[in-house]
Amino acid sequence: MKYILIFILLVSLSLEARIYSASQLSSKPKSLQKDFYIYLLLKKGISKKEANSLLPQVYRLSPKLKKAFTPYIDKFKRRAYCASLKDKELLGRYGDCVEAGLSLYRATLIDPKLLIKIANSIHNYNQELEASYKTISTKSFDKLLQLPPKLLLKTFNSVGDKFRQHYYNKPFPKKLINRLIKLPSFNLAVEKIVRRDLPNLQKELVEIDSSFLNEKSNFLLGLNAIKYGQYENAMKFFKLSQKKSKKVFEHDKALFWQYLLNKNSSILKELVNSYDINIYTLYAYEELGEYPENIVYSLDPKTDKTPFDIKDPFAWLKFKKEFSKDSFANEEKRREYLLRYNSKWSEPYIASMIYNYKNKIRYFLTPYEWYLKNINKKRKTLLYSLARQESRCIPTEVSSSYALGMMQFMPFLAKSVAKELGVRNFDYDMMFDPKTAFAFANRHLDYLQKYLNHPLFIAYAYNGGIGFTRREVLAKEFFKKGAFEPFLSMELIPNAQARRYGKRVLANYVVYSKVFGEPKSLHSLLDEILR
Repeated sequence: MKYILIFILLVSLSLEARIYSASQLSSKPKSLQKDFYIYLLLKKGISKKEANSLLPQVYRLSPKLKKAFTPYIDKFKRRAYCASLKDKELLGRYGDCVEAGLSLYRATLIDPKLLIKIANSIHNYNQELEASYKTISTKSFDKLLQLPPKLLLKTFNSVGDKFRQHYYNKPFPKKLINRLIKLPSFNLAVEKIVRRDLPNLQKELVEIDSSFLNEKSNFLLGLNAIKYGQYENAMKFFKLSQKKSKKVFEHDKALFWQYLLNKNSSILKELVNSYDINIYTLYAYEELGEYPENIVYSLDPKTDKTPFDIKDPFAWLKFKKEFSKDSFANEEKRREYLLRYNSKWSEPYIASMIYNYKNKIRYFLTPYEWYLKNINKKRKTLLYSLARQESRCIPTEVSSSYALGMMQFMPFLAKSVAKELGVRNFDYDMMFDPKTAFAFANRHLDYLQKYLNHPLFIAYAYNGGIGFTRREVLAKEFFKKGAFEPFLSMELIPNAQARRYGKRVLANYVVYSKVFGEPKSLHSLLDEILR
């Protein structure tokens, strides 16, 4: 594989990115992009006054950003101090400090006698927390059942997989189940039970009345019923999931599983009317010998000029604000006006602004392809399949975890790849350049493909890491030949984000393989997954 050579010389900064001052950031709009630069400024070091002035300007206080604020914000500092205390040091602390330092999960790991003492010490602060601690200390399922329903579920959901498997893998009494199932937190309990090794509880869920539960829980209950051969109950759960689904993807998923159970061709016709492009609808299209007609592959450029610096995240946000929906009489007028600004550089930005799910058009763009002249079609297909899911091919995208650019590189990975490629004076802002983003992603894919060769597994690794993929997917009993495979494994892998991400990338791969002249059907890709 030929690498894309990049020769970029920018001024080296101490934190490997441009640094805005607190006053400069104050004029920027609330956004994940701004959060990222606040994070960098905090790591560089500022005054306590400046940090306090920036806190209200945060768009999303992620754990990473909260940790960066901690040295400057007293209430964060205290919580961090309490969390750092050793088990014995928590005894005798104020109740709020114990609560901050001793989660219910951590409570399962400490000496039961010490836990009881700590529980007694917070009696006047929080009697519910006291009761949870004492229940955990007994490691008794019967004691768990004595808790009030809301507290029972909170404790059950918080203790951790191993503790649940060892001590709480027992059926709930029917009367109690009928009470618990009406509480919103029972949805999380269903997730914990079905996706983990809790067979005694799983069997109990096969015939429950799930009308109080949300669409995700009903879908999981459908999978659970399939596991125990209860196909009629599974159909009931999937139908209820479909009925409750507010998102098209979840609706299509529940409908597709009904097709897997009864092979009713009318369901395929219903799926292709969804207009979403996902593995469920693509499967239906292929079964019917059709292909979606609502895909747009490019927007005709109307200008040679770029309306803003596509490598500047704040320039993009400013442009976006100027053309807000409130500025136009209707959506069509806004669309017509925005298209005037479409160039080969601004295409993914303009597409994102005119995108409207209700108009049934789906964009599968290939911007900045001129940077991939020496890349083969299969790698191009994979790069764009990832880029579309990561950022809709927008160069200045920033995630809540501060993954950067079109290919959403985490800063630590970007630094590592920059070193491998010999990029001098590496700057995080380089990741907002599509040329650099492609180069880094191409290099990273070389690494991933040493161990993985299927686009689904590569997608899992790109999103969740190679360690997660090898440990939690390939080393487990997933993707083996059997009934409802590989779909069942695709729905049950433990990482929720990677689970959805992999399915989306796989659908993208089918479309982009056709774009680049080496079409690959979803059916053939699914067949290749099974080991």
